[in-house]
Amino acid sequence: MTTFFRFFLTLMLLSFVFQAHANPLKNNPSPYLAMHGNDPVNWMEWGKAALQKAKKENKLLFVSVGYFACHWCHVMQRESYSNQQIAEKLNKNFVSVKVDRELNPVLDKRLIEFVQATNGIAGWPLNVFITPQGYPLVGATYMPREHFASVLDQLSKKWKEQQFSLASQAKRTSKTLVSLLQKQELKINGSHIKTLREKFVAEAMRYADTLQGGFGQQRKFPQIPQLRAMLKLNQYSKNKQADDFIQLTLRQMMTKGLHDDIAGGFFRYTTDPGWEIPHFEKMLYTNAMMPLLYFDAAKRYHNEDYNQLALETLKFLQAEMRGHANGFITSLSAVDSKGEEGGYYLWQQGELRKILTPDELKIANLYWNLNRPNEKPAGNLPRQAYTLAELAKKLRQSPEKLEKKIRQIKNRLKSYRNKTRKIPRDTKLLAGMNGLALAAFARAVKVKPADKSLKHSGQKLAQFLLTLWDGKKLRRSAANATQGTLYDYAAVSWGLLKWATAASDQKSRQVALSIAREAWKRFYKNGGWLENPDSLLPKGVQQTHIADSSLISGEALLLETSLLSADANMKKQALAVFNSMTRSLQTDIFSFASFLAASPQ
Repeated sequence: MTTFFRFFLTLMLLSFVFQAHANPLKNNPSPYLAMHGNDPVNWMEWGKAALQKAKKENKLLFVSVGYFACHWCHVMQRESYSNQQIAEKLNKNFVSVKVDRELNPVLDKRLIEFVQATNGIAGWPLNVFITPQGYPLVGATYMPREHFASVLDQLSKKWKEQQFSLASQAKRTSKTLVSLLQKQELKINGSHIKTLREKFVAEAMRYADTLQGGFGQQRKFPQIPQLRAMLKLNQYSKNKQADDFIQLTLRQMMTKGLHDDIAGGFFRYTTDPGWEIPHFEKMLYTNAMMPLLYFDAAKRYHNEDYNQLALETLKFLQAEMRGHANGFITSLSAVDSKGEEGGYYLWQQGELRKILTPDELKIANLYWNLNRPNEKPAGNLPRQAYTLAELAKKLRQSPEKLEKKIRQIKNRLKSYRNKTRKIPRDTKLLAGMNGLALAAFARAVKVKPADKSLKHSGQKLAQFLLTLWDGKKLRRSAANATQGTLYDYAAVSWGLLKWATAASDQKSRQVALSIAREAWKRFYKNGGWLENPDSLLPKGVQQTHIADSSLISGEALLLETSLLSADANMKKQALAVFNSMTRSLQTDIFSFASFLAASPQ
């Protein structure tokens, strides 16, 4: 056998194995789903077909929810879903469904609520076993392969032996959870939204870490909706401690590990309470809302540094997250192209010595404390150890001269990073997140009208969003015809209206109001919201008000759009919603920050 023939035969065999492992997710327009396309698991997408198959074969559904930028989602794929033995267990005993949470946010929310209620903690990857009738039975987050295999064996055995009791248990749990959620929707009398606004800042300060900034004492999420609400509502409360806390938090977020000081942009959260070590994914929604927060803060505190950071973040979006159709992509992965968490952003001393001059290295090491012991295998993240003024004094240089040098160092490192490293990108173009981004560009155009690139990006983004609206229905994604959720309708109408005002764009204004009117028709029924009327799970709880998540509440965005419009009917509807008080607003006021901030003063 010739060498060439052996080589050709090897290629054919590899091709056969590769094709044998391909499943229906291969070449899916969602990068997260597509990355599971060669798993030996017989994945299906969420939909009627999966539920019908589970009923026909009398099997539990295994629904695995994640997103492309999620580090532990990649780990579980590598450890479990690529494993032949795990795949055999799933294929034999379950109907396996893979869900991109960013494409199915309402399903994700329902399952998060279930796992949070039953386990006390939830997150991604989110793995839930569901009965053929659609009732969640048991759920968990990341599971190591051995544990996951044991769970699969135990559940498949119990389902065969105790199917009736397990199905009844799942149904009872669902009813109990619905009952608990419905109690939060009970109407209350004798309360007014003005009173709740006055209470909000004091309530937020109960969660505030006044020493390190941010909320809570563990991992630090930006919690942008709450900070924006505090900025607005504290103008009336005039709580000096709250103002000090807000500015501390803004400073921590912009100078420590949450912010990429080399190329701009913010990570999703930090894994520690001191804002030091980020979880390295960069999300579009974070980097669309952060400029809105810092523009608000610049106006409130007359701080030009906040304006500059907001503008820099939009420059990051333009440079790093622009998509093929003038929209912005969903995320940059936490894991680099070599499989290293954070590797794209970290620096070793040996590498720095090759890139920078000795003088530049000295400045970089001092400014960012880069010669500390490595915190990650790939090195250290640049974090500001000094202010520019402090470093100038230490080095006996003028701040102006030093600022120029630091800018040169950043450009060198950014150029080197772009040439030698790669970061996987989730290229989905999602309606709601791009609506937020458009609102940020609208603010930027007002702050810096001389920068033509900002207006150009905003115009192109508005044009992209207009293509998702057919006059009756708004698409959730540029890649398919799936109808948007309440959030998509609300965020796109809000962004287009903000852009219309900033750029005198009448077309955007007309479409913004058309989308908002349609949102009221589709999603507001009998005094409550249905975020997605086409849910395939058993009927959930109709919400009188929708809480913030990492995103501004879709309800709040639609209400604000309605109040800003010239449509008398929408204004009337919005005012009626603000007058509807529920128990949830009393018991968890912190979670309804954007709703309170959107209310008319």
